[in-house]
Amino acid sequence: MKHSRVLLTVSPFCLLLACTGTIDDPASYGFSEPLTTTAAIASDRSEAVEPTAEPEPELQPEREPESKPDTSVAVAEPAPALREVPKKSDSQTTVKSATLTQGVAAVEALSARVGVGDLKQPLNGPGPLEVAKLAGEPYHLVKNWDFGKNGTIRSQADLSEEFEFHDHWNTIANGTNYGAVTVAPSDSAAIGAGGLGLPGDKQPVEDPSRPTREWTDGSMLAHVRPLSPAQQTVSALRHDAGNGSMMAKWQLPKGGALLGHDLVWETRVRMPKPVAGYWFALWTAGSKWDKGAEMDVLESFGTPNIDADAFHADSVGGSNLVEYKSWPEALDEVGVPRQNRELLDWHTWTWVYLRDDTYEIYYDGHRVQHGVIHWTHGADEGAEPVDMRFLFDFSWGHTEVSDVKIELPASAFPLTYEIDYSRVYMR
Repeated sequence: MKHSRVLLTVSPFCLLLACTGTIDDPASYGFSEPLTTTAAIASDRSEAVEPTAEPEPELQPEREPESKPDTSVAVAEPAPALREVPKKSDSQTTVKSATLTQGVAAVEALSARVGVGDLKQPLNGPGPLEVAKLAGEPYHLVKNWDFGKNGTIRSQADLSEEFEFHDHWNTIANGTNYGAVTVAPSDSAAIGAGGLGLPGDKQPVEDPSRPTREWTDGSMLAHVRPLSPAQQTVSALRHDAGNGSMMAKWQLPKGGALLGHDLVWETRVRMPKPVAGYWFALWTAGSKWDKGAEMDVLESFGTPNIDADAFHADSVGGSNLVEYKSWPEALDEVGVPRQNRELLDWHTWTWVYLRDDTYEIYYDGHRVQHGVIHWTHGADEGAEPVDMRFLFDFSWGHTEVSDVKIELPASAFPLTYEIDYSRVYMR
């Protein structure tokens, strides 16, 4: 096993793929003791079910033809029973076809609101917040996830069409790292989840009486709650809390120079009700990873020294020209006023990734990170290209980070995150 020294960044992917590290000055990060991490990716299997053949209907003998021709318009005799079956089937088919047509129409309407992610089919909508800092040709809106009853993602059904409720390695807790597991909105969306001590090794499904995700007129709330209402405590090691994390189904096949397009990913989000041990991240990575490529546009977790008032922004595998060895000091360096760092308030994070592999991260107009990253396996120039997924971690606790490997009274929850929108632009 290779060893690497972890400085500030505790990337979701690094902790997932069996990396180890030690922090020289734990207090500067918000940690109280050195960090050592080990984890493995959980796998999911499903079994095929053989279809059951239905018995064939019993045929009736054919009727003898009438000896005298029938010249009347109406036929008085009833049709044989065998001929009633097609009429019933036709009726069922009509109902199913109508339902299917309605479903297709709903998906098409959603796509028209949200966009298909194709630069050749851009949406009409708001431009990038940091447009004044984006020199060159204009950007075009290709995905518009605007959460809320008055937005483009208006319901659980819309959310399920656009998002998945696991990561791109088919795990629901960043391997077995996160203390809270992602809750599926329905049985059909739930996947297998071994190694977490869950009933039947299956992803938990949302309880409507204790919702994980809720809609306001202009946003979606994502809660972290105890999995059972009978729990007295919640433990990161037991994985007995559920969260509202998600990953966009839409993805890019490549990034940066290999994609050949400039990209802007902009998200407005907050954490109105924090709880000790929260884990809050907006990030991208590919399905293949070896210490990169990954971009942590936002990552923060609630240690004794970080009280929802600091975060870091870093690439994993690329260069980072702002050093986040101390999150508060780095934010001082880039000019973010201390009174504007409360994660309880609304803030906008923007990642700009250009076709020359340079990148910038903005936080409410402040450039908080910049550098170069190659979007490849390991983030090495010339290495195998990887895809790009967009992840929203609204979680709690971590089994490999001592300061958030904690147990709390169930009464401390829910922990609540709130997302206004997330948009992707390209040119």
